[in-house]
Amino acid sequence: MEEPQASPSHPDSEHYREMARKLRELARQFRFPGAWQELLTLALRYEGRADQLDARSAPAVSERERD
Repeated sequence: MEEPQASPSHPDSEHYREMARKLRELARQFRFPGAWQELLTLALRYEGRADQLDARSAPAVSERERD
């Protein structure tokens, strides 16, 4: 079994995307629809967190800079 790695105090969006990918892989191994759906739902939540982190870290573009 894989050793758990020390988690960063502020994980970045790539960390959440990697965890979502692993959850999807794990879901493929389940035969029970309830467990499968819970893992996929959690993966979607992690993807959403990654999107939020990306949006928060993106440089703000003012109205003048867009024109």
